[in-house]
Amino acid sequence: MKIETVTCKGVGKLNEDSVIINDDISIYGVADGVSSIVPFTNQENETGGYIASNLVKNYYQTLHRSSSFLDDFAKINTQLQNKMNEYNVDTLKKEQLWGTALALVKISPYGIDFIQTGDCMIFAVYEDNAVRTLTRAQTAPLEKAVINRWKELIDKGVTKQAELMKDVKEILITNRQKSNTPAGYGVLNGEDDAVKFTEFGKINKNGLKHIVMMTDGLFLPKELVPEHEHYWEVMVNKILSKGLQAYADDLIELESSDPECVRYPRFKMSDDKAGIWITF
Repeated sequence: MKIETVTCKGVGKLNEDSVIINDDISIYGVADGVSSIVPFTNQENETGGYIASNLVKNYYQTLHRSSSFLDDFAKINTQLQNKMNEYNVDTLKKEQLWGTALALVKISPYGIDFIQTGDCMIFAVYEDNAVRTLTRAQTAPLEKAVINRWKELIDKGVTKQAELMKDVKEILITNRQKSNTPAGYGVLNGEDDAVKFTEFGKINKNGLKHIVMMTDGLFLPKELVPEHEHYWEVMVNKILSKGLQAYADDLIELESSDPECVRYPRFKMSDDKAGIWITF
């Protein structure tokens, strides 16, 4: 088994994305820290998203046995809740919560167990090059409305990222209120219902050649994928042809060519990135 990983800091002060590797119990994954809308840093200048993703990373990389992904997620969610309580975060106010999106696999001789929350993605690629999407970017429907508004503003002549973000901020705040509800998306953020909104399953390894996992910072701009082509397949095949590091480097260069986020509408010039490519 061969493993390639990549993680890159975006425009923020810290890289809130993490790569998780535990060879002893064959668990691998990525975590995308989600900071609170209300600004928060601790005495070490760590953001809530950074604390959350690294809490998950430390949990899994020091784990000696995992009987159930759901049990693990419940324990992690409680740890996040306790950590926020340590910092006197008002956990009844969603805008103050921080947490993490997450995608993990556990590899056994005959199969792959997987679990996901938020918008981290997992793909299986087979010997015939078929790409199987195992997960769903849960935040995508809510973000689509924000991106549509972003495009409207660009069409009206707004060309600065800061101005665009200022206009859509209230929509983003409204979306955050929908975490771990049927109208929204799942995320591990200490809320009592967080684990209920995870997605999980198992596939066998028959014909399986690759597993690819990533945070949303590695998503390809949709404008680069023709409408008649399958978005996820195009993206995964680019990774397989280039390698994770080269793919990430090219994406960062592309993002740098559009610093105001108008050619490729998105919320920041460059988001944090984390990815794992496993070849069997």
